[in-house]
Amino acid sequence: MNPLKNLRKILAVIAVFMFFISCKPDSYTTITDGNVPPDLARVMKFLKTQDYANNPSWHLFPGTDVSPASDTLKRLGLPVHGRWVRTYTNAIAFKYLTKVIDSSVSQPFDFPVGSFIVKQNYRSDFDSNQKTISKEHRTLGAITVLYKPDPKYNYCVTDHIDSYNGTDCLGGDWFYGFFFQDDMDKNAISKPSQTVQTNVNTFCVNCHAPAYATDYVRTLDDIVNPFAVASDTPYCDRFDENPTTKASVFNVVKPDNPEQLSKELEDYINTIAIGSDLPVDVPIDPTLVFKYFGAEATQQMFDAYAWKSFIALNWPNKGTNPTTNKPQRGEPNTKLPFTANKNTATVWETYKPTFEVFQPNDVNWNPKDQPWNQKPRTPKGKNCENEDYAFVITMTSKTRDVVNETGQAFAGTFGNLIDQDSSKVRYEVLFNRTEFEYLISNNRAATKNLTPGGPKGEINKVNFPDTHKDTLYKQGSMEIKSAWKELCLTADCNQRDAENLEAAKKKFLVRNALIYEAGSITDSVSSCRIAPMALVGLHIARKTYFAPQWIWITFEHKDNAPDAGQSNPTGTFYNPNLKEPDNCYQLPFLYKNPEVAGCPNVDLNRFVKELANQPNQLTRLVPIDANAQKLNALFQSELKKIDSPFANYILVNTQWPLNGRQQNGNISTLNCKDNGMGNECFTMVPRFLRNTVIESYMSTYCNTANGTPKQYSNRSCMSCHGNAGADLSYIWLDAVSQRVKLQE
Repeated sequence: MNPLKNLRKILAVIAVFMFFISCKPDSYTTITDGNVPPDLARVMKFLKTQDYANNPSWHLFPGTDVSPASDTLKRLGLPVHGRWVRTYTNAIAFKYLTKVIDSSVSQPFDFPVGSFIVKQNYRSDFDSNQKTISKEHRTLGAITVLYKPDPKYNYCVTDHIDSYNGTDCLGGDWFYGFFFQDDMDKNAISKPSQTVQTNVNTFCVNCHAPAYATDYVRTLDDIVNPFAVASDTPYCDRFDENPTTKASVFNVVKPDNPEQLSKELEDYINTIAIGSDLPVDVPIDPTLVFKYFGAEATQQMFDAYAWKSFIALNWPNKGTNPTTNKPQRGEPNTKLPFTANKNTATVWETYKPTFEVFQPNDVNWNPKDQPWNQKPRTPKGKNCENEDYAFVITMTSKTRDVVNETGQAFAGTFGNLIDQDSSKVRYEVLFNRTEFEYLISNNRAATKNLTPGGPKGEINKVNFPDTHKDTLYKQGSMEIKSAWKELCLTADCNQRDAENLEAAKKKFLVRNALIYEAGSITDSVSSCRIAPMALVGLHIARKTYFAPQWIWITFEHKDNAPDAGQSNPTGTFYNPNLKEPDNCYQLPFLYKNPEVAGCPNVDLNRFVKELANQPNQLTRLVPIDANAQKLNALFQSELKKIDSPFANYILVNTQWPLNGRQQNGNISTLNCKDNGMGNECFTMVPRFLRNTVIESYMSTYCNTANGTPKQYSNRSCMSCHGNAGADLSYIWLDAVSQRVKLQE
């Protein structure tokens, strides 16, 4: 069903209602006066005078009046916006939305000056027994606002960036406001609100930036993006994962010799070898396998592909070419054994990091002639010229917030992941040669063409090479995201990682890393330091012919976190002595009471003194499934035989698109509604996927069948990247956000 048709019906009803209540056009006065740009107090005053929730000139945002309780609250499950939201627009924004839905304007959209989008953010309450999340009772905790002021005010919250030219504000031309509801009730800006607002702009721009094509309005992107997850299912019912067994729906021709094909599939799955050959694609059309050999066999095929890719990418890389005296990046050294990776860079570690290819601070930057096999570049900053390092790590966030040095996946500026010894987990993003050559071609990496949603002129047209189009390297486009923990090896550590460095190298992949500390607003000088870092998580995303929506592979260290509800839980990111409050499901985002530290998988408010360096408590919300467990055991057994630390890493799961490539060769561009199945859309399998150290806060609370609140993993790689990425990639968001200057 076309979501836009439903939205037209909604708009029609609202239009009839508006006709009867008024024959005059809505009047509107901009809130700013003189030459002062909007600020928190003025926005609050305006909203108080407007009484937007009861003013008929304000409208519900189209398509948001859906909820299990059949009222006007939409269940989000994002902590930053509470558990339920109600979203209003003023007449200016609503009129433009009408044009969008009627397809009378095209992307990229541009909301008119004076547009307001106001979101009421509700947190969970509990029923009288105080054990069940109430569907009827909620508390309005915070108000978030998007407001577009007149350009004459020269308002741009990203104007502190070196490359800002006065026009390409990249989302910063919206005013992002945050109010606790208590402030609204008291008509006064509290100190906590002021503290939050000081940092809210960076967080909001970062979160909204992928929705460049819809003028940074994520709610609208959810409506018009064909990859967006469409669902009529009540929010909490989505976690009752229905087995994908309706294989008969697919128009797949039965193989001529199914017995032979079954044997080939079985051999592929059961071949457990430590080899340097990177697999190109899964060996058989997954839709065919799914229909004739079953869902389990298909998942096993992808899991085998995941492990084979993991081994090949962690093979030791070739050193400097003795003839050219240049590095040989991304080329396995087949003369070395796998175990040489303890002291030799792996293949993926030699891929290009984002900061080598994109330099948004340099308005004249264009790497169109940059060679792949150049010597790795070093960040610019104090002590960054130190040559005694093996790997550069520049990010404290999977959400790319380098400038402010804070954030983690689905937490942003208001949180990051901190281990039991109060050290930040750090991240790096890299890509292979196939993707690199696509990025530098057609001026796609030129600073003048950068937007968070892709290069100018190619918005919604980005198409990375898959394994068929990649005729030269036969790898397809590939992105790697790694997570690193700073080792703590002394006896006074809260959680000692190992007795010494050599012992740590038996447990982890360890690198003497150059850690880049970005300058802050108060201190613009960036700096570097050397520290031993242990790999704790690894994402591998590969675009193949059979999976044009990419294959999403995620590994992590086996000791990261216990399963939720596990008896005698232990883990690198878990403190068994920390008490978990009974009401974690009710505590609001940015909760300032230190008791929240005991809540698992929650992004803590780092601007509260008591929580600034508080370790996070992590648990695994979806147990490793039986297929992955079986392969993990088989590969770990082989890796133990050669005394490799990679025996301590596990495949969490592999997410892949069922019917991603249709039988006629076309790519499915629609996400099947409610994650169902069909010949014209793709299905995310599995629906939810979470790496504990990379997507730590992708969670929400819902009632179980017996009415007890339970925490669930509520997102996945594909749903996040498909929602607003450029061909499911956030690499251009990395590009504009990760401002790491290079040494001359």
